[in-house]
Amino acid sequence: MKKVLFTILIFLGVLTLSACATKRNTAPVITVENPTQVIQQGDAFDPLDGVTAEDEEDGDLIDEVTISGYEDGDNDIVGTYVITLSVEDSAGAITNATINLTVEGDSEVEPPVLYGVVPQQTYYIGSGDYNPLAGVTAQTADGTDISDTIEVTGAYLLDAAGTYTINIRVTYEGVRASASIQLTVVDSGIPTTLTENVTITFWHAMGEVNTGLVRGYAEDFMALYPNVTVEIPEGVGNYDTLKSNMINSITAGDFPNMVQGYPDHVAEYLNGNAVLNLNPYIYSSQWGLNGDDALDDIIGSYLEENTQYDANGTFYSLPFNKSTEVMIYNKTVFDKLSLEVPETWQDIIAMAPQLEAEGQAIARQKVLDANPDKTEAQLVNEIAAAQALVVPSSYDSTGNAFITFARQFGGAYTALNFSTFEGEFLWQQNANTFSAMQFLKDNNDIITLPEFWDQDYASTPFVNQQTFVTVGSSAGIRYNVPSGNLFEIGVAPVPYNESMPDEKAVIQQGTNISLMNTGTAQERLASWLFLKFLINTENTVDWAMNTGYLPVRTSGYTSERYQEFLNNPTTAQRYISMAANAAYLQSGHMFFDPAFIGSSRARTQVGLALERIMLGDGNIQGALDEAYNEARKGA
Repeated sequence: MKKVLFTILIFLGVLTLSACATKRNTAPVITVENPTQVIQQGDAFDPLDGVTAEDEEDGDLIDEVTISGYEDGDNDIVGTYVITLSVEDSAGAITNATINLTVEGDSEVEPPVLYGVVPQQTYYIGSGDYNPLAGVTAQTADGTDISDTIEVTGAYLLDAAGTYTINIRVTYEGVRASASIQLTVVDSGIPTTLTENVTITFWHAMGEVNTGLVRGYAEDFMALYPNVTVEIPEGVGNYDTLKSNMINSITAGDFPNMVQGYPDHVAEYLNGNAVLNLNPYIYSSQWGLNGDDALDDIIGSYLEENTQYDANGTFYSLPFNKSTEVMIYNKTVFDKLSLEVPETWQDIIAMAPQLEAEGQAIARQKVLDANPDKTEAQLVNEIAAAQALVVPSSYDSTGNAFITFARQFGGAYTALNFSTFEGEFLWQQNANTFSAMQFLKDNNDIITLPEFWDQDYASTPFVNQQTFVTVGSSAGIRYNVPSGNLFEIGVAPVPYNESMPDEKAVIQQGTNISLMNTGTAQERLASWLFLKFLINTENTVDWAMNTGYLPVRTSGYTSERYQEFLNNPTTAQRYISMAANAAYLQSGHMFFDPAFIGSSRARTQVGLALERIMLGDGNIQGALDEAYNEARKGA
């Protein structure tokens, strides 16, 4: 009996393994012997010469290959041609290959040039109009615009999923240039109605006050969509904890519908295939960012930041609470000394002796006031110690300081290699970055870091009048306001390098919101609608006015309510308004650095390098090398 049972089990096991081993269809293979070819005008040319098309299941498919981008007679016209070969097997698998053909001739006319062609494009059914020439221009060799002569060929259907080849060509005085687009049309999977009762969850790292604001927006949203419940738990305290919690949840396969985070967080979540592509939602004609919620109403640099994750510019997040850095200065002291508001770092260096003298006088008086029973002679050591803590200006964040000064001096920091999706660390051997560090080292008695006072932020020494200029977050302006009206503050744009006025740069900060690749289609749609609601004009203005962050929409800045806030703030709004005005003045110079796995580690390491350069042994190259080596350990 056992033998029979064993035989049956073996038989069933073989059947199971056979079922599991059912062979999947393999895509056909196109082999092009010469993918780059040059012929002379009038030479015979057959795109299929030297080409094979084989399929493991269907065999030889060369007779099924379709050709686009080349027409009979093109061999008689001088120019460049991008020829696409495509073949589909019986199971529907499609393979493409490309031939770059140059036809040479006696023409003295240089070929025209096509600009802005994106070779790989995706269209989501229901995304409205599509124009293959969007952003495409053509020019002659001498720069004359001939875009109106561009021709487009190739059929495509926007309501039928599939892959289509679109050919673009332009001819000038008998000489031609061409390009091709592979357009993939896919079903977005977005429901046309939101009818089910769903619950969505939003994870964040906000404090109690800001959490309360977002919950208020959620209440308004749920009034519009009564079948949606938005759950917003308490914040986890900081963004590093939030990222760790998310990574653990992604590993466990149980994560929220929405999450707040920095771009480098999103890069890590993408590595776990846990982030939802927002393009189908953004461009949906029914649910997308249209009309009053138009996509192009969002601040341009914020859009760029949220499309940095791949070469195609896919949106995996949208901006939420954005800030930048501003310069806060002691206006009372500046007025007393008749000093102009500095625009450059060189301005600060020029006024440093006056600021230092004023600071030392204040430090001396503080010591005397604190010890009324002693003479100045008895307090000489205490006074000297207090005066030694006076530095005219400071920079709140070591990481931001390194990155910003590198930019302002024409240097380099990091980059993202889209071929490997790995980060590149560029600061180690860059002469301009070195010069920026040399500038800071040479002037470390005029510009310093919070660590000089054993502080995490420069706001404490600023309110103590140990420094009179500080660069910090626009969202943290309130921490730089002294109690008891001790002095008046002013707020202005971040100083720049006088020697390179075209390299003005101010770092773009703050978090974005991503939708996660989880839940039902109805839950995803509800999550998208809530994200869209959070960043509409009304809410981004309300959020900015209450928190000190900045509106993410141009319409937010220009709205009557926000303009009133900027120009006629209430007493409670005064300092937030000052920071917002300064931030707006420098909005054209905001930048962000690429996000990748390890980019946050790089930022930490260059911050430590700057601390070593300005407050440590001063070995610039040693600090840059150490930061490079430590950053690579996490890459």
